[in-house]
Amino acid sequence: MLPRIILHLDMNSYFASVEQQANPFLRGKPVGVVATMTPNGCVIASSIEAKAKGIKTGVRVKEARAIDPNVILIPNDSSKYRSCTEGIFRILRQYTEDIEMYSIDEAFLNLTGFVPSYSQAETMAADIRQRIQAEVGDWLRCSMGIAPTRWLAKFGGDTAPKGATLIVHRGNLHQTLDPRPLTDAWGIAHNLERRLNLLNLYSLGDLRRYPVINLMQVFGINGYVLWANVNGIEIPGLRTPEQPKSIGHSHVFSRKAESLDYPKAVLAKLCEKAGRRLRRLDLEAYGVWLSYGVPDWVAARIGRAGGGGGKKLPYALYDTHDIFRHCWQMLLDDLPKRALPNFLAMGLFYLKPRSRQLRLWSSLAPPIDRATSRSWRSLSDDMERGPALAQALDTLNDQFGDFTVARGSFWGLNEKDAPDRVGFRKTVTYDPAADRYVW
Repeated sequence: MLPRIILHLDMNSYFASVEQQANPFLRGKPVGVVATMTPNGCVIASSIEAKAKGIKTGVRVKEARAIDPNVILIPNDSSKYRSCTEGIFRILRQYTEDIEMYSIDEAFLNLTGFVPSYSQAETMAADIRQRIQAEVGDWLRCSMGIAPTRWLAKFGGDTAPKGATLIVHRGNLHQTLDPRPLTDAWGIAHNLERRLNLLNLYSLGDLRRYPVINLMQVFGINGYVLWANVNGIEIPGLRTPEQPKSIGHSHVFSRKAESLDYPKAVLAKLCEKAGRRLRRLDLEAYGVWLSYGVPDWVAARIGRAGGGGGKKLPYALYDTHDIFRHCWQMLLDDLPKRALPNFLAMGLFYLKPRSRQLRLWSSLAPPIDRATSRSWRSLSDDMERGPALAQALDTLNDQFGDFTVARGSFWGLNEKDAPDRVGFRKTVTYDPAADRYVW
Protein backbone atom coordinates (compact mmCIF):
# COMPACT_ATOMS: atom_id res chain seq x y z
CA MET A 1 0.00 0.00 0.00
CA LEU A 2 1.41 3.37 -1.04
CA PRO A 3 1.97 5.89 1.77
CA ARG A 4 -0.30 8.91 2.01
CA ILE A 5 1.71 11.98 0.95
CA ILE A 6 0.48 15.58 1.19
CA LEU A 7 2.60 18.52 0.03
CA HIS A 8 2.00 22.04 1.32
CA LEU A 9 3.42 24.98 -0.67
CA ASP A 10 3.74 28.45 0.86
CA MET A 11 5.16 31.34 -1.15
CA ASN A 12 7.61 33.45 0.88
CA SER A 13 6.87 37.18 1.37
CA TYR A 14 4.63 36.79 -1.64
CA PHE A 15 3.23 40.22 -2.52
CA ALA A 16 6.55 41.95 -1.76
CA SER A 17 8.49 39.30 -3.72
CA VAL A 18 6.20 39.79 -6.72
CA GLU A 19 6.90 43.53 -6.59
CA GLN A 20 10.65 42.81 -6.43
CA GLN A 21 10.25 40.40 -9.34
CA ALA A 22 8.48 43.06 -11.39
CA ASN A 23 11.02 45.78 -10.51
CA PRO A 24 14.64 44.57 -10.19
CA PHE A 25 15.62 47.88 -8.55
CA LEU A 26 13.62 46.83 -5.48
CA ARG A 27 15.55 43.61 -4.94
CA GLY A 28 17.60 43.46 -1.78
CA LYS A 29 15.80 46.50 -0.35
CA PRO A 30 13.15 46.73 2.43
CA VAL A 31 9.78 46.73 0.67
CA GLY A 32 6.30 46.83 2.16
CA VAL A 33 3.03 46.35 0.27
CA VAL A 34 0.23 48.43 1.82
CA ALA A 35 -3.54 48.41 1.54
CA THR A 36 -3.65 52.23 1.41
CA MET A 37 -0.90 54.84 1.51
CA THR A 38 -2.54 56.83 4.32
CA PRO A 39 -0.57 57.07 7.63
CA ASN A 40 -2.91 54.53 9.24
CA GLY A 41 -2.81 52.22 6.25
CA CYS A 42 -1.72 48.68 7.01
CA VAL A 43 1.32 46.83 5.67
CA ILE A 44 -0.11 43.59 4.29
CA ALA A 45 3.20 42.07 3.11
CA SER A 46 6.86 42.71 3.85
CA SER A 47 9.97 41.66 1.99
CA ILE A 48 12.59 39.57 3.76
CA GLU A 49 14.72 42.70 4.10
CA ALA A 50 11.83 44.67 5.69
CA LYS A 51 11.04 41.84 8.12
CA ALA A 52 14.67 41.83 9.25
CA LYS A 53 14.21 45.47 10.30
CA GLY A 54 11.05 44.71 12.25
CA ILE A 55 8.53 45.83 9.61
CA LYS A 56 6.06 42.94 9.65
CA THR A 57 2.55 42.34 8.42
CA GLY A 58 0.06 44.49 10.33
CA VAL A 59 2.39 47.43 10.96
CA ARG A 60 0.91 50.84 10.12
CA VAL A 61 2.44 52.99 7.40
CA LYS A 62 3.54 55.66 9.91
CA GLU A 63 5.06 52.97 12.15
CA ALA A 64 6.94 51.40 9.24
CA ARG A 65 8.45 54.77 8.30
CA ALA A 66 9.42 55.39 11.93
CA ILE A 67 11.24 52.03 12.04
CA ASP A 68 13.04 52.67 8.76
CA PRO A 69 12.63 55.99 6.92
CA ASN A 70 14.09 54.36 3.81
CA VAL A 71 11.50 51.61 3.58
CA ILE A 72 9.86 51.46 0.15
CA LEU A 73 6.08 51.29 0.46
CA ILE A 74 4.05 50.19 -2.56
CA PRO A 75 0.25 50.13 -3.01
CA ASN A 76 -1.41 46.74 -3.40
CA ASP A 77 -1.47 45.78 -7.10
CA SER A 78 -3.91 42.87 -7.33
CA SER A 79 -3.44 42.18 -11.03
CA LYS A 80 0.24 41.33 -10.53
CA TYR A 81 -0.44 38.90 -7.71
CA ARG A 82 -3.31 37.18 -9.49
CA SER A 83 -1.23 36.78 -12.65
CA CYS A 84 1.63 35.17 -10.72
CA THR A 85 -0.72 32.93 -8.75
CA GLU A 86 -2.40 31.69 -11.92
CA GLY A 87 1.03 30.81 -13.32
CA ILE A 88 1.98 28.95 -10.14
CA PHE A 89 -1.29 27.03 -9.92
CA ARG A 90 -1.09 26.01 -13.57
CA ILE A 91 2.28 24.44 -12.82
CA LEU A 92 0.87 22.64 -9.78
CA ARG A 93 -2.02 21.20 -11.77
CA GLN A 94 0.48 19.37 -13.98
CA TYR A 95 1.53 17.24 -10.99
CA THR A 96 -1.89 16.32 -9.54
CA GLU A 97 -5.54 17.24 -9.98
CA ASP A 98 -6.21 16.81 -6.25
CA ILE A 99 -5.31 20.34 -5.14
CA GLU A 100 -6.71 22.53 -2.38
CA MET A 101 -6.04 26.17 -3.25
CA TYR A 102 -5.95 27.37 0.33
CA SER A 103 -5.19 31.01 -0.48
CA ILE A 104 -3.52 33.21 -3.07
CA ASP A 105 -0.07 32.10 -1.90
CA GLU A 106 -0.70 28.63 -0.43
CA ALA A 107 -1.83 25.25 -1.72
CA PHE A 108 -2.09 21.62 -0.65
CA LEU A 109 -1.30 18.84 -3.15
CA ASN A 110 -2.30 15.24 -2.62
CA LEU A 111 0.59 13.26 -4.12
CA THR A 112 -0.63 9.86 -2.91
CA GLY A 113 -0.17 7.42 -5.77
CA PHE A 114 1.89 9.86 -7.82
CA VAL A 115 5.09 9.27 -5.85
CA PRO A 116 5.91 6.11 -3.84
CA SER A 117 8.03 7.68 -1.08
CA TYR A 118 8.78 10.89 0.80
CA SER A 119 12.22 11.14 -0.82
CA GLN A 120 10.67 11.14 -4.29
CA ALA A 121 8.09 13.67 -3.10
CA GLU A 122 10.99 15.87 -2.03
CA THR A 123 12.48 15.50 -5.52
CA MET A 124 9.13 16.54 -7.00
CA ALA A 125 9.01 19.54 -4.64
CA ALA A 126 12.44 20.63 -5.87
CA ASP A 127 11.22 20.31 -9.48
CA ILE A 128 8.13 22.45 -8.70
CA ARG A 129 10.29 25.09 -7.03
CA GLN A 130 12.66 25.18 -10.03
CA ARG A 131 9.79 25.48 -12.50
CA ILE A 132 8.18 28.35 -10.55
CA GLN A 133 11.43 30.28 -10.71
CA ALA A 134 11.99 29.47 -14.37
CA GLU A 135 8.43 30.01 -15.65
CA VAL A 136 6.91 32.58 -13.25
CA GLY A 137 9.75 34.52 -11.63
CA ASP A 138 13.31 33.84 -10.55
CA TRP A 139 12.92 36.05 -7.45
CA LEU A 140 9.99 34.02 -6.10
CA ARG A 141 10.78 31.64 -3.25
CA CYS A 142 8.61 29.05 -1.56
CA SER A 143 8.75 26.79 1.48
CA MET A 144 7.23 23.33 1.36
CA GLY A 145 6.13 20.73 3.86
CA ILE A 146 5.67 17.04 3.07
CA ALA A 147 3.73 14.81 5.47
CA PRO A 148 1.08 12.08 5.70
CA THR A 149 -1.61 14.56 6.84
CA ARG A 150 -2.80 17.98 5.77
CA TRP A 151 -2.09 19.48 9.21
CA LEU A 152 1.47 18.14 9.43
CA ALA A 153 2.18 19.27 5.86
CA LYS A 154 1.03 22.79 6.79
CA PHE A 155 3.20 22.66 9.92
CA GLY A 156 6.16 21.61 7.78
CA GLY A 157 5.59 24.38 5.24
CA ASP A 158 5.20 27.01 7.97
CA THR A 159 8.31 26.00 9.91
CA ALA A 160 10.65 25.00 7.08
CA PRO A 161 13.53 27.38 6.37
CA LYS A 162 12.66 29.94 3.68
CA GLY A 163 13.01 28.37 0.27
CA ALA A 164 13.47 24.85 1.70
CA THR A 165 11.43 21.67 2.21
CA LEU A 166 10.70 19.94 5.53
CA ILE A 167 9.49 16.34 5.71
CA VAL A 168 7.37 15.46 8.75
CA HIS A 169 6.14 11.91 9.44
CA ARG A 170 5.21 9.81 12.43
CA GLY A 171 8.80 8.61 12.78
CA ASN A 172 10.26 12.07 13.43
CA LEU A 173 7.45 13.81 15.35
CA HIS A 174 9.55 13.85 18.51
CA GLN A 175 12.28 15.77 16.66
CA THR A 176 10.19 18.21 14.62
CA LEU A 177 7.17 18.89 16.88
CA ASP A 178 8.07 18.20 20.49
CA PRO A 179 10.48 21.12 21.15
CA ARG A 180 8.17 23.69 19.52
CA PRO A 181 6.00 26.11 21.51
CA LEU A 182 2.25 25.65 21.25
CA THR A 183 1.70 28.74 19.12
CA ASP A 184 3.92 27.30 16.36
CA ALA A 185 1.02 24.96 15.62
CA TRP A 186 -1.55 25.86 12.98
CA GLY A 187 -4.76 26.77 14.81
CA ILE A 188 -3.32 27.48 18.27
CA ALA A 189 -3.37 31.20 19.10
CA HIS A 190 -2.61 32.90 22.40
CA ASN A 191 -6.09 32.46 23.90
CA LEU A 192 -5.99 28.69 23.36
CA GLU A 193 -2.38 28.61 24.52
CA ARG A 194 -3.41 30.11 27.87
CA ARG A 195 -6.09 27.45 28.33
CA LEU A 196 -3.60 24.69 27.51
CA ASN A 197 -1.11 26.19 29.96
CA LEU A 198 -3.67 25.65 32.72
CA LEU A 199 -3.29 21.92 31.98
CA ASN A 200 0.51 22.26 32.32
CA LEU A 201 0.93 21.98 28.55
CA TYR A 202 3.64 24.31 27.25
CA SER A 203 5.02 22.61 24.12
CA LEU A 204 3.72 20.54 21.24
CA GLY A 205 5.45 17.54 22.80
CA ASP A 206 3.40 18.05 25.97
CA LEU A 207 0.25 18.21 23.88
CA ARG A 208 1.18 15.14 21.83
CA ARG A 209 1.72 12.98 24.93
CA TYR A 210 -1.27 14.26 26.91
CA PRO A 211 -4.17 11.77 27.37
CA VAL A 212 -6.71 12.43 24.66
CA ILE A 213 -9.64 11.67 26.98
CA ASN A 214 -8.55 14.50 29.29
CA LEU A 215 -8.36 16.93 26.37
CA MET A 216 -11.86 15.92 25.29
CA GLN A 217 -13.21 16.50 28.80
CA VAL A 218 -11.99 20.10 28.58
CA PHE A 219 -12.42 20.96 24.89
CA GLY A 220 -14.93 18.40 23.63
CA ILE A 221 -14.44 17.18 20.07
CA ASN A 222 -11.91 19.96 19.50
CA GLY A 223 -9.72 18.30 22.10
CA TYR A 224 -9.55 15.19 19.96
CA VAL A 225 -8.75 17.28 16.88
CA LEU A 226 -5.86 18.96 18.73
CA TRP A 227 -4.47 15.60 19.83
CA ALA A 228 -4.97 13.93 16.43
CA ASN A 229 -3.22 16.75 14.56
CA VAL A 230 0.00 16.55 16.57
CA ASN A 231 -0.06 12.74 16.49
CA GLY A 232 -0.27 12.49 12.70
CA ILE A 233 -3.89 11.33 12.42
CA GLU A 234 -5.77 12.77 9.46
CA ILE A 235 -9.15 14.37 10.21
CA PRO A 236 -10.62 16.20 7.18
CA GLY A 237 -8.17 15.57 4.34
CA LEU A 238 -7.97 18.09 1.51
CA ARG A 239 -10.97 20.36 1.36
CA THR A 240 -13.03 21.34 -1.63
CA PRO A 241 -13.93 25.03 -2.00
CA GLU A 242 -16.94 25.94 0.10
CA GLN A 243 -19.62 28.46 -0.67
CA PRO A 244 -18.64 31.72 1.09
CA LYS A 245 -20.77 32.80 4.03
CA SER A 246 -20.52 36.46 3.06
CA ILE A 247 -19.14 38.77 0.38
CA GLY A 248 -17.99 42.27 1.19
CA HIS A 249 -15.67 45.16 0.39
CA SER A 250 -14.38 48.17 2.30
CA HIS A 251 -12.37 51.31 1.64
CA VAL A 252 -10.56 53.94 3.70
CA PHE A 253 -11.01 57.18 1.77
CA SER A 254 -7.91 58.44 -0.01
CA ARG A 255 -9.17 62.05 0.19
CA LYS A 256 -11.47 64.09 2.36
CA ALA A 257 -15.16 64.04 1.52
CA GLU A 258 -16.53 67.54 0.89
CA SER A 259 -20.12 66.37 0.35
CA LEU A 260 -22.11 63.14 0.17
CA ASP A 261 -21.36 62.83 -3.55
CA TYR A 262 -17.93 61.28 -2.96
CA PRO A 263 -19.08 58.69 -0.34
CA LYS A 264 -22.02 57.86 -2.59
CA ALA A 265 -19.72 57.18 -5.54
CA VAL A 266 -17.36 55.07 -3.42
CA LEU A 267 -20.27 53.04 -2.04
CA ALA A 268 -21.59 52.46 -5.56
CA LYS A 269 -18.22 51.07 -6.59
CA LEU A 270 -18.00 48.82 -3.53
CA CYS A 271 -21.48 47.48 -4.29
CA GLU A 272 -20.51 46.84 -7.91
CA LYS A 273 -17.46 44.84 -6.81
CA ALA A 274 -19.54 42.79 -4.37
CA GLY A 275 -22.25 42.27 -6.97
CA ARG A 276 -19.71 41.07 -9.52
CA ARG A 277 -18.34 38.49 -7.09
CA LEU A 278 -21.88 37.41 -6.17
CA ARG A 279 -22.83 36.83 -9.80
CA ARG A 280 -19.50 35.21 -10.67
CA LEU A 281 -20.23 32.58 -8.00
CA ASP A 282 -23.84 32.28 -9.26
CA LEU A 283 -25.25 33.22 -5.85
CA GLU A 284 -27.91 35.55 -4.54
CA ALA A 285 -28.05 37.29 -1.16
CA TYR A 286 -30.88 37.64 1.33
CA GLY A 287 -29.06 39.95 3.71
CA VAL A 288 -27.06 43.16 3.44
CA TRP A 289 -25.02 45.19 5.93
CA LEU A 290 -23.21 48.51 5.92
CA SER A 291 -20.60 50.06 8.22
CA TYR A 292 -18.97 53.50 8.17
CA GLY A 293 -16.37 55.46 10.09
CA VAL A 294 -15.92 59.19 10.64
CA PRO A 295 -12.85 61.37 11.35
CA ASP A 296 -11.72 61.71 14.97
CA TRP A 297 -12.98 65.29 15.33
CA VAL A 298 -16.43 64.23 14.11
CA ALA A 299 -16.38 61.22 16.45
CA ALA A 300 -15.68 63.55 19.38
CA ARG A 301 -18.71 65.67 18.43
CA ILE A 302 -21.21 62.85 17.89
CA GLY A 303 -19.87 60.52 20.58
CA ARG A 304 -19.06 57.54 18.35
CA ALA A 305 -16.48 56.61 15.75
CA GLY A 306 -18.96 55.30 13.22
CA GLY A 307 -22.03 53.17 12.79
CA GLY A 308 -24.04 51.09 10.40
CA GLY A 309 -26.35 48.12 10.49
CA GLY A 310 -27.69 45.15 8.61
CA LYS A 311 -30.97 43.55 7.66
CA LYS A 312 -32.36 40.33 6.30
CA LEU A 313 -34.61 40.60 3.25
CA PRO A 314 -37.64 38.58 2.09
CA TYR A 315 -36.35 38.62 -1.49
CA ALA A 316 -33.01 37.97 -3.16
CA LEU A 317 -30.42 40.58 -4.08
CA TYR A 318 -28.55 39.95 -7.31
CA ASP A 319 -28.37 43.19 -9.25
CA THR A 320 -25.83 45.85 -8.23
CA HIS A 321 -28.44 48.61 -8.31
CA ASP A 322 -30.64 46.82 -5.75
CA ILE A 323 -27.63 46.21 -3.49
CA PHE A 324 -26.61 49.87 -3.68
CA ARG A 325 -30.11 51.17 -2.91
CA HIS A 326 -30.25 49.26 0.36
CA CYS A 327 -26.73 50.22 1.42
CA TRP A 328 -27.22 53.88 0.58
CA GLN A 329 -30.50 54.02 2.49
CA MET A 330 -28.86 52.44 5.58
CA LEU A 331 -26.08 55.02 5.44
CA LEU A 332 -28.52 57.93 5.18
CA ASP A 333 -30.66 56.56 8.02
CA ASP A 334 -27.72 56.20 10.45
CA LEU A 335 -25.29 58.99 9.48
CA PRO A 336 -25.61 62.02 11.82
CA LYS A 337 -26.40 65.39 10.32
CA ARG A 338 -23.44 67.39 8.98
CA ALA A 339 -21.20 64.31 9.32
CA LEU A 340 -19.32 62.82 6.40
CA PRO A 341 -17.68 59.38 6.51
CA ASN A 342 -14.03 58.65 5.86
CA PHE A 343 -14.47 54.86 5.73
CA LEU A 344 -17.12 52.61 4.20
CA ALA A 345 -17.67 48.86 4.29
CA MET A 346 -20.54 46.81 2.94
CA GLY A 347 -21.34 43.16 2.68
CA LEU A 348 -23.85 40.57 1.59
CA PHE A 349 -24.86 37.59 3.70
CA TYR A 350 -27.41 34.74 3.78
CA LEU A 351 -26.00 33.62 0.45
CA LYS A 352 -27.75 30.90 -1.54
CA PRO A 353 -27.35 29.41 -5.04
CA ARG A 354 -29.23 31.56 -7.48
CA SER A 355 -32.80 30.31 -7.92
CA ARG A 356 -33.81 32.66 -10.78
CA GLN A 357 -37.24 32.89 -9.14
CA LEU A 358 -39.19 35.94 -10.29
CA ARG A 359 -40.83 38.22 -7.72
CA LEU A 360 -44.60 38.01 -7.78
CA TRP A 361 -45.75 40.74 -5.40
CA SER A 362 -44.86 44.39 -5.19
CA SER A 363 -44.64 44.08 -1.39
CA LEU A 364 -41.57 41.89 -1.86
CA ALA A 365 -39.88 44.35 -4.19
CA PRO A 366 -37.35 46.99 -3.10
CA PRO A 367 -38.86 50.19 -1.64
CA ILE A 368 -40.33 52.52 -4.25
CA ASP A 369 -39.14 56.11 -4.32
CA ARG A 370 -42.53 57.88 -3.97
CA ALA A 371 -41.06 61.13 -5.26
CA THR A 372 -40.71 59.62 -8.69
CA SER A 373 -44.28 58.18 -8.67
CA ARG A 374 -43.06 54.97 -10.25
CA SER A 375 -45.78 52.58 -11.31
CA TRP A 376 -45.87 48.81 -10.79
CA ARG A 377 -45.27 48.36 -14.52
CA SER A 378 -42.04 50.41 -14.46
CA LEU A 379 -40.90 48.58 -11.31
CA SER A 380 -41.67 45.23 -12.90
CA ASP A 381 -39.70 46.24 -15.99
CA ASP A 382 -36.76 47.23 -13.77
CA MET A 383 -36.81 43.85 -12.02
CA GLU A 384 -36.67 42.09 -15.38
CA ARG A 385 -33.97 44.32 -16.84
CA GLY A 386 -31.78 44.49 -13.72
CA PRO A 387 -30.26 40.97 -13.79
CA ALA A 388 -30.01 41.03 -17.59
CA LEU A 389 -28.22 44.39 -17.54
CA ALA A 390 -25.90 43.20 -14.76
CA GLN A 391 -25.00 40.09 -16.74
CA ALA A 392 -24.36 42.13 -19.88
CA LEU A 393 -22.03 44.49 -18.01
CA ASP A 394 -20.25 41.53 -16.39
CA THR A 395 -19.67 39.92 -19.78
CA LEU A 396 -18.13 43.08 -21.21
CA ASN A 397 -15.95 43.70 -18.16
CA ASP A 398 -14.82 40.06 -18.01
CA GLN A 399 -13.63 40.32 -21.59
CA PHE A 400 -12.11 43.81 -21.61
CA GLY A 401 -11.19 44.41 -17.95
CA ASP A 402 -12.95 45.55 -14.78
CA PHE A 403 -14.90 48.80 -15.05
CA THR A 404 -14.36 49.10 -18.81
CA VAL A 405 -18.11 49.73 -18.81
CA ALA A 406 -19.18 51.34 -15.53
CA ARG A 407 -22.31 52.79 -14.03
CA GLY A 408 -22.60 56.56 -13.96
CA SER A 409 -23.10 56.52 -10.18
CA PHE A 410 -19.35 56.24 -9.59
CA TRP A 411 -18.19 58.36 -12.46
CA GLY A 412 -15.33 60.67 -11.46
CA LEU A 413 -13.57 58.32 -9.05
CA ASN A 414 -9.86 57.85 -9.64
CA GLU A 415 -7.76 54.70 -9.38
CA LYS A 416 -7.07 55.34 -5.68
CA ASP A 417 -10.76 55.28 -4.80
CA ALA A 418 -11.86 51.75 -3.75
CA PRO A 419 -9.16 50.04 -5.84
CA ASP A 420 -9.07 46.32 -6.46
CA ARG A 421 -7.67 44.48 -3.45
CA VAL A 422 -6.80 40.87 -2.77
CA GLY A 423 -5.91 39.36 0.61
CA PHE A 424 -3.86 36.32 1.50
CA ARG A 425 -6.91 34.28 2.55
CA LYS A 426 -8.80 35.28 -0.54
CA THR A 427 -10.84 32.32 -1.77
CA VAL A 428 -9.50 30.93 -5.05
CA THR A 429 -11.36 28.30 -7.04
CA TYR A 430 -10.64 26.68 -10.38
CA ASP A 431 -13.34 26.40 -13.03
CA PRO A 432 -12.27 23.44 -15.22
CA ALA A 433 -15.00 24.04 -17.79
CA ALA A 434 -13.70 27.56 -18.50
CA ASP A 435 -10.06 26.73 -17.58
CA ARG A 436 -9.86 29.80 -15.41
CA TYR A 437 -9.51 30.80 -11.77
CA VAL A 438 -12.36 32.52 -9.91
CA TRP A 439 -11.41 35.05 -7.20
